[in-house]
Amino acid sequence: MVHWCLGMYSSGSTWAYNVTRQIAASVAPAKPVQGRFVWSSVLDLDALCRSDRTHIIKSHEIDGEPTVAEISRRADAIIITIRDPRDAVTSFMLYQDRNFEESISLVEKSARLCARFCGDHRSLLLRYEAGFIDDIRTLDRIADTFHEPLTTTDRARIFASSRRTAIEAFITTELPRRQDKLINTQRPGHFADPVTHWHTHHAGRTGEIGRWRQMLTEEQVLEVERLLGDWMDRFSYSRYAARPPG
Repeated sequence: MVHWCLGMYSSGSTWAYNVTRQIAASVAPAKPVQGRFVWSSVLDLDALCRSDRTHIIKSHEIDGEPTVAEISRRADAIIITIRDPRDAVTSFMLYQDRNFEESISLVEKSARLCARFCGDHRSLLLRYEAGFIDDIRTLDRIADTFHEPLTTTDRARIFASSRRTAIEAFITTELPRRQDKLINTQRPGHFADPVTHWHTHHAGRTGEIGRWRQMLTEEQVLEVERLLGDWMDRFSYSRYAARPPG
C-alpha cells in the first residue's frame, strides 16, 4: 500500500505525514512502515514495489513530471494539506529565513500540485484553517483511507504524541542528541530528523491564521493573489480588500 502525503509548504504537512505513519503502523502492524521524502526526479521504484511494507511518501513540489505520474499511479490514497497561500508565504519567510521571491515561488509550486490532485477520488483534503491538527477526528479520517479503524487506545496515543507540546519537546530536547540527525550547514544549530522530517525550524511556531495582514506589504499580498488568485477562488480564500485611501 502506498499513501502520498502531499502538502503545501507550511500547511501542517509534516504533522499529517507523521500521524499517517503512526496510523499505518497501528492498523497494519505486520507491514513495516517505509517513509520517504520526494522532491526531485529521483524515485526508488524498486523499494516502492515491496508489497510487504506500507509506503508513506511525503512531498511538496516535485521536480519532474515522470516522478509525479509514477507516484500518482501507485498511490492508494492521497492526503492533501492546504493553507491560505498568503499565510504560507509569511510562514516561510518568518521561520525559514527565505526572501519573498523564494517563498512565493515554492508556495505556488506546491499549491498547484496539491490542486491538481484535490479532485481525485483517492484524496482526503485537509484545510489548515479548519484546525485539522487539533481535531482528533482527523485521525479517524486518515484511518479510513486504510479501510481500517483505529482502536481507542491507539487513537488516544497517536493524538497525544501529535500535540504541539510533544512535538516541541522532541525537536528541542531529543533531536539535538540524535546521532542520525541531519545538520543544516547553512544554518548553524539547525537540525532535521531523517525519519519524522521534523526540523528545528518547526519549533516555536504559533500556527496563527491571518498573520499575513501584519507581515506582508500590500504589494506582496497583491503579488501572491496575482499568481494564485484562481487557486484562492477555487478553495474559497477571500482576496484582499484594498485599504481605503488616506
